[in-house]
Amino acid sequence: MMGISVKVISWNVRGLNCPVKRGDVKWVLRKYACDVAILQESKMEEVGRDVVVSLWGRRRGEWLYLPSVGQSGGIIVLWDPQVLEIEDSRVGCFSVCCKFKTLHGSFVWGLAGVYGL
Repeated sequence: MMGISVKVISWNVRGLNCPVKRGDVKWVLRKYACDVAILQESKMEEVGRDVVVSLWGRRRGEWLYLPSVGQSGGIIVLWDPQVLEIEDSRVGCFSVCCKFKTLHGSFVWGLAGVYGL
């Protein structure tokens, strides 16, 4: 049996409102070819498809987010739906929790992005 590998990046990005900063994050996500990215302190109140494309690139991506409160906080969880299927999720006051299943191998696992308690 082959081992299952999922590449995860967790990063305190300290704000993503600047297009140049988003470009830097996109470069890192592509360089390391991650399957899941947890971006903390996004400082974004809204995260739509345009933001996801600016971070994730042309490949398909799905996401959940916890909006910032003004210029404080915010978490974005991005994942590749060709690698992972989300089975459950919760967006709390200070966290985003996800339960994933790999599409190949059916490995089930969870993660949580948390900020500022």
